[in-house]
Amino acid sequence: MAGKRRRIYSTLLEDPTRTWTVRELAATVDTPSEGANRLPEGTVRDTFNVLLANGHLRQVPHRRSLTAMLTDRGQQALIDLLRTAT
Repeated sequence: MAGKRRRIYSTLLEDPTRTWTVRELAATVDTPSEGANRLPEGTVRDTFNVLLANGHLRQVPHRRSLTAMLTDRGQQALIDLLRTAT
């Protein structure tokens, strides 16, 4: 698994009940110590959209920006992916 996806998945799993926008997720994934390893927001957006399409995230209604949170199935799928990727 690519390190970029691992960082995104790990961030989502740190608080599986949190709601996220792409911008919030991108800002949280990037820490100051990573400097040159920053993830472009487009990479986060692409991963976010794939997770939505696969039912691993569900859209939170009545939000101006696209906002989503992990589904139970998505949480288990990400846990399994991270476990088998190590």
